Amino acid sequence: MGKIVDREPEISFWLQYEKKKMQECAGTLHNLADAFLIEEKDEEFESDKERQNLFLKKRLKENRSLMAHHLKEMAAIMEKSASENIKIIRLSEKKEKQMTKLLFQEGLILEDIFIIEKENGRKEVVVRLYQGKQQGKNKYYSTEEVAAFLSVILNMHLMPTIKTPFFITEKADNFRFEEDSKYMVLTGFAKTVKEGERVSGDNYSFFETEEKNFYALLSDGMGSGEKAGADSEVVLSLAERFLEGGFSAGLTVKMINDMIMAGGEGKNMSTLDICSMDLYTGETNFLKVGATYSLLKRDSHVEKIPSLSLPLGIFCDMETNHYKKQLLDGDYVFLFSDGILDSFAGDEGEEFLKEIVAEIPYRRPSEMAGHIMKQAISASGGRVRDDMTVLVMGIWENLE
Repeated sequence: MGKIVDREPEISFWLQYEKKKMQECAGTLHNLADAFLIEEKDEEFESDKERQNLFLKKRLKENRSLMAHHLKEMAAIMEKSASENIKIIRLSEKKEKQMTKLLFQEGLILEDIFIIEKENGRKEVVVRLYQGKQQGKNKYYSTEEVAAFLSVILNMHLMPTIKTPFFITEKADNFRFEEDSKYMVLTGFAKTVKEGERVSGDNYSFFETEEKNFYALLSDGMGSGEKAGADSEVVLSLAERFLEGGFSAGLTVKMINDMIMAGGEGKNMSTLDICSMDLYTGETNFLKVGATYSLLKRDSHVEKIPSLSLPLGIFCDMETNHYKKQLLDGDYVFLFSDGILDSFAGDEGEEFLKEIVAEIPYRRPSEMAGHIMKQAISASGGRVRDDMTVLVMGIWENLE
């Protein structure tokens, strides 16, 4: 059997080393940002050519200011990561021997194991192991199967992290496992294109990050057709990258808006609706930029999540609507593009939609979304006068 070596001093050294490197890199980004912010003396102008040159210089100055802002924000993120305190926990000698023996019986050689406890109290198990060939074991185990072995000994419900390799091979590698989340999410959607158009101006996305945050994004491009669809797709693509990279929703929206404002003519003025769920706690955040209101359904009670902000690309210092809600087992969240809401016209339209959601005869999110779409088309006399999209998310306690 493999022998576990106490590598805690080595691990602590490398953690501190990496933190120092991140802090130094953050300092470099701050210095670079300051260089972009060097003030230049304003010049007098007389001719049209000089006026044009001044305009170009002002645009360049604005772009440099945006770049400096982004560099400082990235530096702040690195500083925050570097300052995060984690604790390395070693298993007892008895537990280590049990783990080594159990895995060896399955043809797996354990070289090292330790637990990382983060500031928020969540734990992550890191193991270094490889596939052996003893006792006629030829099967390649998946990391999900190894997670089951670890869960038995450690009395923790573990699962592989998103970026952990799927199979154990003959080559020793590090594998990471995290405590399974309290909640799981099921999703559904319904989407239709405006009459006379081939491409929808609405785009949406569902995804889960390594930190067990589940995101639903919905963007509605200005107008309809290919241009609107391309604009909203760009917004969604940028939002996904920033959020998956660890940026907050607020900073993500700020950076996307800055990029659009620096784009000049033909600006992208799409909406952006961000719903994020912490699958460990059920805490859910809504951030809306020009998006329509959302609905939260708990049993037969329906609550409105309002929105009063303007789309992206209009003002440098834009306003956003941010709301926080605590979701419980069996709750549903509904996101809509404005085509859905416009179908229920008139002063009673909002109450009519809330009534439809309250009395919806289905439990599956996909069936719920389809039902709302049918009701929206029916309410508009069978016409589809705008792109329409509805997203539905149901949250349930994870009982596995």
